Amino acid sequence: MYRQNSGCGISLYTPGVIPEELREQFGNACELVCVQIPKVYDSCLLRLCLVGDCKKENIEEDIIFDSDLRVPISCEANSIINARVVGLVPHSFRVISKKPLPNDSSRKIISYTYQLKIKYDVIFEDGTISKNEQLILRRSETVGPLYCPDIEAIIRETTIDEHGHSGHSKDVDDEILKLEIIARVLDARIERVNCETSDPYDDMCFVIFTVGIYNIIKCELIVQLVIPAFGFCPPPAPCERLGEACDIFNSELPPAFYPPQLDDLITGPGL
Repeated sequence: MYRQNSGCGISLYTPGVIPEELREQFGNACELVCVQIPKVYDSCLLRLCLVGDCKKENIEEDIIFDSDLRVPISCEANSIINARVVGLVPHSFRVISKKPLPNDSSRKIISYTYQLKIKYDVIFEDGTISKNEQLILRRSETVGPLYCPDIEAIIRETTIDEHGHSGHSKDVDDEILKLEIIARVLDARIERVNCETSDPYDDMCFVIFTVGIYNIIKCELIVQLVIPAFGFCPPPAPCERLGEACDIFNSELPPAFYPPQLDDLITGPGL
């Protein structure tokens, strides 16, 4: 979260060649340059454990029920395998609101929405497999307060497509606020709901998911900073070419044909 200002403001030094008497002070850099970069003003981490079983919800322990994680499925399904979060749905991140605190307009409560795509495979009782079944997890979160000062100038990039048409970047709030997500499926199981009739085909079945999400929201603004520079970057080393398959194979050491002995794990081979 935001810390008090360190006292840095406008630089006392003008971009240009560093005087010899100040060179050592700047780590023997050759010049001071003004660069334009995104600076993270504030950020916070939100941890979510989401369950598709409403009976497991426990708000005090941050276990939250989400109906998107309860998916109807044929009762001929036997098990779920390879359930995984494959990524954020493109263009799904949107800032809903930025509400300033009454006593500090630079610190804001941020509400935003996003969607995650989850894929999984279903094994049926007859042994067949349905691959890459998909569900969309839709979430809206509120965090803060974050230090996210208002800016007078908005820097927009214009892109030109292959037909010569120009387009602007997306909503300004989505440029200022950034979202980073790491998410994984913790569990996926099939639940049968008995409808209390004599006909077993009246039963309903659901896939019940449990998903863990780490969610970083940060306020990132474009700024200009004066920094010491040591010159332009050197040209990169040439890329190595891959050899023929047999040449690569013949240059490799042979694999270990047998499992290691206990002594090898303790002392290392040959010791």
